[in-house]
Amino acid sequence: MRAISSAMIGMALAATGCTSLGTYPSQTYAPNSGANADLQGVLHLRNAFLLDGADPDSPSPQLALYAVLINSGSRPARLDRITVDGGGSVQLAGPITLPPNQPVGTGDKPIGTVSGVRSATVPMTFAFSGAAPIRVNVPVQLRAGEYANLPTAPPPTG
Repeated sequence: MRAISSAMIGMALAATGCTSLGTYPSQTYAPNSGANADLQGVLHLRNAFLLDGADPDSPSPQLALYAVLINSGSRPARLDRITVDGGGSVQLAGPITLPPNQPVGTGDKPIGTVSGVRSATVPMTFAFSGAAPIRVNVPVQLRAGEYANLPTAPPPTG
């Protein structure tokens, strides 16, 4: 009888997901190594990062900016500009319009380039049309591992 009770308790715990009590952290973490933010519950910035060269002792003068932008609203939005807090400049690859429910910035094409920065994380402000700007600390990734084959500059606009 005791074995049956133990088995039933074990099955109940497994069914409710409680068998790993204490093994999950109290915070949830993003499944990527870039910056993530939400703006007014409608605009979403995912996995924003800057791509540097492969040698940490020789930083690149221009870093490729990668990010996925999502508009979960019902009307199109536009990324007007990105600024670097404390100096530096951002050149977008071109006009960036965010249609409703369609991610922009996926794949291996950067959305812009950043110059004049020299740190492991760069505070940047993303300004969208009709919305308050959002500030995030964007990490710099070395051109190695999963980042080794990404382009270091956006394709030319034409």
